[in-house]
Amino acid sequence: MKRILPVLSYIIAAICAMTVYSCTELESEIVPEVEDNTVQEENANEVTLLTIGIHGADANTKLSHVEGTLEGKKVMFTYWSEGDKIIANPSPADESNAYVFNLADGKDTGIGVFECTSYPNDVAPGNYQSNAWTLYFPGDRIQGEQDYLNISYTNQVQNGNSNTSHLKNYHTLRYRLTAIDQSISLDNSYIDLSGENLDESSCMKFNLSGLPLMVPVRIDLTYVNEKGSIDNLFYTHNHLDEYWSEVPPDNSKTATMTLTLEDFSETTDVTAYLMMSNATMEVVEGGRFRVSVTASDGKKYYCDKTIGKTVTIKGGTLNSITCGTWEEAGNIDGFDNPDEGVVVLQEATKGNGTDIIIMGDGFSATDDHFGASGDYDAIMMQAYADFFSVEPFSSLKDYFNVYYIKAVSEDEHDAVPDPQNGATQGVAKTAFSTEFEINSTNITGNNNAALSYAIQAIKTKGGKGGTACDESTAVTRAHKSLIMVMTNVACYAGTCSLSWSRDNVNDYANSYSVAYTALGIEKDANQRRWTTVHEAGGHGFGKLADEYGGYVYTSFNGVPWTELENNHIYGVFRNVDKHWGAEEKEVCVLTPEPEVTTASNVYWSDLVETYSSTEGLGVYVGGNTFNTFYCRPTANSIMRNQFGENGQFFNAASRWAIWYRLMRLTGSTEATQYKSSLEEFLSFDSGLTITQNQPLAKSMSESYPDDCFNPTAPPVLIQGHWENGRFITEE
Repeated sequence: MKRILPVLSYIIAAICAMTVYSCTELESEIVPEVEDNTVQEENANEVTLLTIGIHGADANTKLSHVEGTLEGKKVMFTYWSEGDKIIANPSPADESNAYVFNLADGKDTGIGVFECTSYPNDVAPGNYQSNAWTLYFPGDRIQGEQDYLNISYTNQVQNGNSNTSHLKNYHTLRYRLTAIDQSISLDNSYIDLSGENLDESSCMKFNLSGLPLMVPVRIDLTYVNEKGSIDNLFYTHNHLDEYWSEVPPDNSKTATMTLTLEDFSETTDVTAYLMMSNATMEVVEGGRFRVSVTASDGKKYYCDKTIGKTVTIKGGTLNSITCGTWEEAGNIDGFDNPDEGVVVLQEATKGNGTDIIIMGDGFSATDDHFGASGDYDAIMMQAYADFFSVEPFSSLKDYFNVYYIKAVSEDEHDAVPDPQNGATQGVAKTAFSTEFEINSTNITGNNNAALSYAIQAIKTKGGKGGTACDESTAVTRAHKSLIMVMTNVACYAGTCSLSWSRDNVNDYANSYSVAYTALGIEKDANQRRWTTVHEAGGHGFGKLADEYGGYVYTSFNGVPWTELENNHIYGVFRNVDKHWGAEEKEVCVLTPEPEVTTASNVYWSDLVETYSSTEGLGVYVGGNTFNTFYCRPTANSIMRNQFGENGQFFNAASRWAIWYRLMRLTGSTEATQYKSSLEEFLSFDSGLTITQNQPLAKSMSESYPDDCFNPTAPPVLIQGHWENGRFITEE
């Protein structure tokens, strides 16, 4: 019998002396002696034993955690316990190659002897030659790379004050044993389970004192960035930059990690532990962590811990936050207090429903905004009314769930409006970090923060009758929603972040958009309404392109046309098409020469006969922000110019795109492809009353002539893919 006792040394994760974060990893100098007791034997099922050193644990648990001290530093010790398993896999992308090692000796100690009990292909690990082995723990849940990447750190529950038993369900280890120039077998090897080849979960300890006497039921850890808006910092799953799997990891992040507390008695002090991903996180100076504790009576108390200097949180570390000063959360902000801060405006009565969440940015916690006669509620209600004030949204209103959520900014927005376009950015810290670009209509913001608010709104009141729904459902719905951010600056500006994926299972761009809209010059109703419908309705929901020109191609190679054709396939920019005619021939030569664009071969040709006389639908040169090489369906529309004559708010091509996307999102049509839905759309559209887009009143036109305003900024395209109910953006 071949008896092998490779030894894996201790991994010690130490906590630093500072109150909030930044920890170091210590390597134990305690190394057990290596016992080499080898007997050669030809039996393929020979027994292989691994002696593995790890830190600490109580009996009858799966890897318990106990705090201790090593070399003057606090660390988290773990002890092996009955039933523990280690997986050794020479081909981590293939879980069928997993060698299973069960704990045979060393229970209740930090050094366990593990016996191999599973021999893939009837080959003992000592006889299997590989230039790399990957070890995983816990072996009952992780057989290979994909299992490791699928470990989630959400939905953690701690049973009782100071209890660490729940950590066993989330603590993971992954170790890569590699040799470049030679093959390795698990045979008389000394394995140092530490260093850069080790990936391990980290742990956050909460030292909370001075709370009002309560029965605590939940702790929320939220990250607020240096600009004052909540931001996604925490990975929800294990993360690897390089991995042995055909399936990419779930790179989802969240701004808030939640720990549910059960079996707690009344107390003023709480000691709690939250396991976190192995991923490295950088916390920038000036940011802060907010620790919120919810009591059984629903009251919530919070403590903010500001980051004094930029620190890096690594996997395998024990970190701590100490809080002793608390404030009771007010009943204003819908993220902190969603029960009071989320308002259900309507619930879908047709189809499965799809979600719109409206929120504001740059509204500080003053009576002017949130008092009995404050303007916040009115601004949210006005955005709601504006969105549904034009067709086809007016007639499709019953398919939507609509909420608004109170978003309280630390500061009042201090961007200074420009007399014509946009604003000059200030220094205010706002909930969604909206920023204005000088001499431009462009607004940028923190999409992750907006998504977090949307998730909170749907989770709290997204069920039937405004009831709660589960978090996974809320996450998926928010990642398909339209989010409208009304920015508290009285200027002319708006920009939409429009997400989409080249996903073969859909042709309707089933992912979120965030539309940032200013309130209009002097809060002018006409201008605000036009910008809201253009950005939120056109770009955000319809996934439509701008129909104005402006830019000039000095050279053109046809590649952008291919990109546009791909966009059409996946439900994006269906209101513009490529154009080839006399204008383009003067600029460049394409080989082979494209077909001249006419009403019979343009993307919306199926609509021309029906709408040419009523809307002038046809082919008009210019669109997608370029003067040539693209065309649009009508001379004017809301996607082109708010001040011009003779146009519709949305032309027929845009209405078709909007209607089809809504039908697919809400499961309300049997049409499975865009083009094949033509007859259903024509039937729907024939019942609408389409009015022309009226220019601004004469007095307004005189005050704000056509040429004094730039078009609103083109949409920001965000490409990504769906994983585990989330839309993951790609750089």
